[in-house]
Amino acid sequence: MFKARMKFAKEGRARYISHLDLMHTMQRSMARCQMPLWFTEGFNQHAYVSVALPLSTGYSGECEFLDFNITSEAVPENAVEALNDVFPEGLRAIEIYPQSDGGMKVGSIEWSQYRITWGFEEDVPAGFAEAVRDLFRRPVVEIVKRSKRGEKIVNMRELMRDLTVSEGEQEVTAVVTTAAGNNNMSPEYLTRAIHQYLPQYEIPFSEYHRMNVFTADGAPFR
Repeated sequence: MFKARMKFAKEGRARYISHLDLMHTMQRSMARCQMPLWFTEGFNQHAYVSVALPLSTGYSGECEFLDFNITSEAVPENAVEALNDVFPEGLRAIEIYPQSDGGMKVGSIEWSQYRITWGFEEDVPAGFAEAVRDLFRRPVVEIVKRSKRGEKIVNMRELMRDLTVSEGEQEVTAVVTTAAGNNNMSPEYLTRAIHQYLPQYEIPFSEYHRMNVFTADGAPFR
């Protein structure tokens, strides 16, 4: 038995698959392509599969990671192609590689890079993009952050970096890096801050797509 890690994308219709259903889908797909998954022993046998930083339902991502154990001495040849042949629409394996030394620890992830799309039914409201830039140039942007421990007011500027904002015909796109792990801040808080600080703008719909995840020193997680 050894550990393996898969980098995969969750896009399109697959972004509406819940985390629990994603785990079931991964195991069924691996069984269909005869991936030699390792199962626990005992009465209630189950495969070990674990996703790093599961996406919220409705989010898409191109830099997702699944850890699992296999019984063979190497990742099967053409494993990526075999999985993609049986995956449902929107799931896509990118690479699978062994973690002989245990690999980078999921707990080392401290930043996630997202693409946020704010869409409008007609043209982008005049001044919206620049108003968003000005808002997040402020040194302090306070917002109520919710967690399992309750609610608290935080300065979200301390939990985000590298924001760029670009304007299209009917949408505005932001690329931002937000805190992950124990200090996680969802990219949805940017949308909430706009509603709070710029109430003159209505945003009909928003989309969130994870592009990358990084360790504390900015190295890409792998």
